[in-house]
Amino acid sequence: MNREQSLGKTEVALAKKTDECSRLTTENKSLQAKVQELTSALASKDQEMVAQAANFKVVEEKLVGESATSFAEGFAEALVQAACANPGIGVSGCSPLNKVVDGKLVPLEAFEE
Repeated sequence: MNREQSLGKTEVALAKKTDECSRLTTENKSLQAKVQELTSALASKDQEMVAQAANFKVVEEKLVGESATSFAEGFAEALVQAACANPGIGVSGCSPLNKVVDGKLVPLEAFEE
C-alpha cells in the first residue's frame, strides 16, 4: 500500500473519530442538561416533602391534643356516671394516671420504672 492510500485511510478514520467525538460531545451536553433538570426537580420535590412533613407534624400534634381532651372528658363522664349509679362512693381519688393493683390505686409512674 502506498503512502497516499495510507494517508487517505488515516484521514477517513480521523474524520470518523472527529464525527464520533462531536456526537459524543453533543450527547454529553444533552445528558448534562438532563442531570441539571433532574437535580432541580429533585430539589423541588425535597422542599415539597419537607413542607408536607411539617404539615403532618402540625396535624399530628392537633390530633394528639384532641385525643387527650376526648379521653379526659370521657374519663370525667365515666366518674360522674359511676357516682350517679352508686351514690355515696368516693371517686375523688380516681385518675386516669392510676392503676388498680391488689385493690389499691397505684400511680402509673410506679410501672414505668
